[in-house]
Amino acid sequence: MTVPSSSDPLPPLPDDLAGRLTQAEAALERVHHREELLAYGLSHDLRAPLRAINGYAQLLMGQHAEGLDPQGREYLGRIRDAAGRMEGLIEKLLQLSYVSRAQLRMAQVDLGMLVEWSVAELEDLEPGLKPQLEVQPDLHVQGDERQLKQLFERLLHNAWKFSRASGQVRIQVHGQATGDRLTVTIADAGCGFDMRYADRMFEPFQRLHGPDQGGGDGLGLAIARAIVERHDGRIWAESSDDGARVHLELPTGTGSGSVRTQQDLAA
Repeated sequence: MTVPSSSDPLPPLPDDLAGRLTQAEAALERVHHREELLAYGLSHDLRAPLRAINGYAQLLMGQHAEGLDPQGREYLGRIRDAAGRMEGLIEKLLQLSYVSRAQLRMAQVDLGMLVEWSVAELEDLEPGLKPQLEVQPDLHVQGDERQLKQLFERLLHNAWKFSRASGQVRIQVHGQATGDRLTVTIADAGCGFDMRYADRMFEPFQRLHGPDQGGGDGLGLAIARAIVERHDGRIWAESSDDGARVHLELPTGTGSGSVRTQQDLAA
């Protein structure tokens, strides 16, 4: 029996399979088109009335505050705060839409560099709090550097804010390679979370902490999961009395299981 070499052309797909593949590609293209329309609507049609609300509230506060009693000024401040929160939610939804459909530019990425970069930015925002950072060297994966930077920004920001109450931010980042996959763990010494709800913490608008505990809008971890899944990876978390640990499994690009770009698939 003759064994085909790796350079031999692949046999053509059966007509029925090729037809189903064409239909699936067309359906995926329709989904992407709807997502683009939704993103456009979020960016323009929803932001416009929010800008008007915030603008008129600012005019009232600046030009007519003396005609309002203290309670009226408080209500006006709450209107502006609510408009600001809504603007932030729209921005996060746009980011979630973008990372789910943006074209990936794949390359070898040094995760240690991204971690140190992200922590330096956090230090600039809160210079009075000096973190203890421990990063294992030689953590390299195949991925889109821009998206992976955004991923670590979000995960490290969570580790930072949930550790702040203790007065000391301690973050450890280490990894373990298995074949062509790298499992990276981000560990903090913060307040942790209730493990009963660990399966939903990466879902949109799911909050495991209240505002008084540093809880956000419930979209940051959903964006993180979308980025990991775009890289053919997975993400999960666990918590104990000594803090939380977020685990990422990403391809290293050293074997057949590495992520391929759209250009690679078309070649």
